[in-house]
Order: sequence, then structure tokens, then C-alpha cells
Amino acid sequence: MVSLAIPAGGLALILRAHRTPTADTPTNGAAVAPEKAKTGSLAPDFTLPGIDGKPVTLSELRGRVVVLTFFASWCHPCEEDMPILERALRDTGDRIDVVGVNYQDLPDDSRDFVRRLGVTFPVLIEDSTDNPVAVRYDVHAMPDTLFIDANGVVRDRLFGQTSRHDLESALNALLRG
Repeated sequence: MVSLAIPAGGLALILRAHRTPTADTPTNGAAVAPEKAKTGSLAPDFTLPGIDGKPVTLSELRGRVVVLTFFASWCHPCEEDMPILERALRDTGDRIDVVGVNYQDLPDDSRDFVRRLGVTFPVLIEDSTDNPVAVRYDVHAMPDTLFIDANGVVRDRLFGQTSRHDLESALNALLRG
């Protein structure tokens, strides 16, 4: 029994010492409770640079409904979603903000992708290796779209490709409230 416990304990210490830091691990090594986006809770705040170099901070958009979409240039459903999101932005006038965050994508590829599609809403560049914002939003597949009310609370989430109908339903629920 003891002969197995010593190597297992040693392995656990090695793995713990060499774990990769996440968005929820502070630089001083102290563990903190993960802050994940959940329906009904405050959307985790972040600041990321836009493809134009200007930073965008989510909390600065409070007071307006925000559609937050995670996308990638290599994602065909994302390519179909972007025009739907662009149209929703145009159709609602100044009643909503749409913000895109690239996911596991090279910055230049994301820039080319949104330029080719004529996207006018802010598109933010996240680290393509760690994706700390995507980690906090529990993003695992593309596209992933969250609906955040004017108070900064996540109210709905659409996993996968967004239809115009689903987008309109989620937005109408938020704009009525």
C-alpha cells in the first residue's frame, strides 16, 4: 500500500506544480473561485483590443443591451452568423451593441474575416492560445452568442449557429424588459 501511495503523491505534486495558469489563477499563484458567465448572473468584465487597436471594456457598455458573440475565421457557421448579427444591429438602430471576440484564431485571420464580411461592430482580439475571456465565458465551440441586459446580466445564450428568428426572439425579450 505505502509503495503505491508515495509515487502517486509525488505525481500529484509534480502535476500541481506544473499546471498551466488560467484566467482564474492570479499571477501570485493563489487560487480564487472561478468567475464564469451564467444565465442570471453578472457578465464577467473584460477589456480587449479591437481590430482597430482601440480597447473595449464590457462594463462600459452598461445601460445598453449587448450581444456578445465568440467566433473564429475557420468556423463556417460563424461566417453565416456575422451577417445576421450585422443586420440585427442595423435593424435595432442604437438600441443594442454587438461585440465579437475571436476564439482560437490568429489575429490577422480574424481581421481578414470580418473585413471580408463587412462587419461594422467592434471585433476584439483575444490571445489565441489561452483565450482567458472565452474561459471565463465557458466557451468551447463556435459560434457562441450571449445576450446581456442593460444591467450587465447574462439573460440568454445561443450555442451554435444563430438563426434570424432565434436572434430576434432573444433581442425582443431583452428590449421589452
